[in-house]
Amino acid sequence: MTTRPVARRKRRRRALVALGVTTALVAGASYGTWQYIEENEFLLDERCEVAVGEDVHELPPNRAHHAAVLAASSVDRGLPPEAAVHALAISLQETELALREAGEAPGEHVLFARGAPDWSSGSEVQQVAVTVDGFFDVLEDSWNAGHEEEDDEDSGEDSESEEETFWNPDMPLDETAEILQRPHNPQFYPRHSSMAQAFAWPLTGQTGGPDMTCYISQLEVPGPDPSGVADELASVLPRALDIPFTAPEEDGENGDDEDGEEFVPEPILEGIIEVTEADGEPLVYVALPESDGASDYQWMLAHWAITAARDYGIQSVTSAPYRWDRDSARWNRLDEEAGAATPSGTVLIGFTRES
Repeated sequence: MTTRPVARRKRRRRALVALGVTTALVAGASYGTWQYIEENEFLLDERCEVAVGEDVHELPPNRAHHAAVLAASSVDRGLPPEAAVHALAISLQETELALREAGEAPGEHVLFARGAPDWSSGSEVQQVAVTVDGFFDVLEDSWNAGHEEEDDEDSGEDSESEEETFWNPDMPLDETAEILQRPHNPQFYPRHSSMAQAFAWPLTGQTGGPDMTCYISQLEVPGPDPSGVADELASVLPRALDIPFTAPEEDGENGDDEDGEEFVPEPILEGIIEVTEADGEPLVYVALPESDGASDYQWMLAHWAITAARDYGIQSVTSAPYRWDRDSARWNRLDEEAGAATPSGTVLIGFTRES
């Protein structure tokens, strides 16, 4: 016969065993959960990053995408890479690379602050350019004016105008801010130079390899938008990609179409940016022209694509001999067979998650 004290001890042992098993299960589940989070922390901390020596520079993906638009716009105009560095640094100071207003095209996006360098000058003060295209128009005009002055000096022509300083790629950021008449104190801009150069270099194709990556969550992924990818590339890089445009009919007057509306040229993307399918899944295939020597177009575009992954539902970017995968956030070297399928001078953008 089992006495009451013995029964109580048995129940106590069973309870302790059950409690131990439960505690072990909870601990194991907690460890597994935290290990998963640690290995996939970009689910909680989305970011794009560039390592320069021991320093790692980070931007949120949407702001890295804005940086990529600025860098690509600079390359498309044939400007030196320092133009992109200065644009990124100025935008970082004025808006933290955040979009103030979205234009119909990336060049119309407002990524700079409104205002003027001297608020006390009254109504005569000149407002600064705030859009991507507006900013680069001012910078490019200043750069070209400097070249024209050098040509005049070389030809021996005298200039009666006062000596003026123009933008050049060797200029420090505070001088750039003064020459472009930016609205903030010029002393504030140089503090962003390290971050700006870290991102501008891969985004203008100066590194020639996978020197930037983005950690992007698989939660709430938008539907694949290959047409959006093609449209943005055609808008931001028409000259770099040698994209031709439609022309009005010869009998049209003043560029108007047959209905009397103003003719709007359309990009002809065939053979340059192809939206295709493989096994029923969408792909964007970009064939790049030979580089101008100042930028590696293949890696400029590959880095642009990973910054755009969050907005367009991109899952992979192949720039042989490497492929970036959204799940791992790594550039992995392709095997010989896979590398041969994507020849040099092309970038393949995929929208299907690897199983």
